[in-house]
Amino acid sequence: MTDGHTSLNILIAEDDLHLGEALAGFLRDRGHRVDLAANGREALEFLKDNFYSLVIADLVMPEADGLAVLRAARRKDEGTLVVIMTGHASLDSALEAIREGAYSYLRKPFKLQELDLAVANAARLLALSRENEELQARLQDLTAKLENFPLPEEIPLRRNQPVSGEFGFSSSGRDPDPGEQQVADLVRLHHLYRENLLTEGEYQRLKQRLCV
Repeated sequence: MTDGHTSLNILIAEDDLHLGEALAGFLRDRGHRVDLAANGREALEFLKDNFYSLVIADLVMPEADGLAVLRAARRKDEGTLVVIMTGHASLDSALEAIREGAYSYLRKPFKLQELDLAVANAARLLALSRENEELQARLQDLTAKLENFPLPEEIPLRRNQPVSGEFGFSSSGRDPDPGEQQVADLVRLHHLYRENLLTEGEYQRLKQRLCV
């Protein structure tokens, strides 16, 4: 997209055909991939065969309401965000949607800017979730490497010690001796801690394993 937003797969469930087409057209112009369901039953069929990052569903629809669509979307993938639209907004209906796992809700009539903001916020939340999953995978990989690493005796850190980007290799390309390897691993571990990829507890625990 030209404005820097993340492109999403979106399902719109809206029984007002004119409104549904207007919303779908607006979001497609914003660079998103959009399917439009004319009622709740069609929305459930779309959910069976497709993956959506975001579902925007009217609360009151024939054949299946917005909460049924919400439940189906989250059963298929708990990471899917759902925005509920309603022209019958009340505290009770909003709270019910939130309790069922809705990300947000829009009260009809709403401006397209409100929809744009809700979708942009959802895109940012999804991106942060993906980044968190990637960081967790990197942390697990690092922990596995350290658990399988034979621990030499502790030696003092030296300034200007060459450090590799990964465990197990010196910057010169030759096999490091145990002392060099431990220094490289300790400095690498400290770098990960400074980059906030390890908590204080994780850092101290892994450092202790390297220094026993």
